[in-house]
Amino acid sequence: MATTASPRGEALVRRLGADVIVDYTKEAFETALKDYDGAFDLVGGDTLARSFAVVKPGGLVVSLAGAPEPTTARKDLGRPGLVPLFWLASLGPRLRGLGRKVRYRYLFMHPSGSDLADLARRIDDGAIEVVIDRIVPFAQIGEAFAHLESGHAKGKIVVRMLD
Repeated sequence: MATTASPRGEALVRRLGADVIVDYTKEAFETALKDYDGAFDLVGGDTLARSFAVVKPGGLVVSLAGAPEPTTARKDLGRPGLVPLFWLASLGPRLRGLGRKVRYRYLFMHPSGSDLADLARRIDDGAIEVVIDRIVPFAQIGEAFAHLESGHAKGKIVVRMLD
């Protein structure tokens, strides 16, 4: 598994299972990575566009931050009337994928009690590690958001509602 990280985050992503780490402060990931089966984009925009270059033909780029595509309307939302809108909105990534023979899919997140129960079980069993950057009292929520927006958080920021 490959990922990007700054030198400050390298140890964390290595501990979480990455065996190839590209220092994004020094190198573009698309020049360092080639022929992967898939890419998972969490950022969208230019990062999504560049992700197609690292996936081999027949592979898949999945994005949480890109544009939803027609399959999202049909399968995930059950709203075939949205297909034309999603077709147009996702034209850029789909054309990029078509040119490289790579499929594009938007990952639609939806609430699911059973999925959350499964995640909780995996966390309790130690199969999934939750990385917490810091725990802050509610009175410091402004500072917590500032830290998050600075891009320096390594993991989740937990806001304690009651002291």
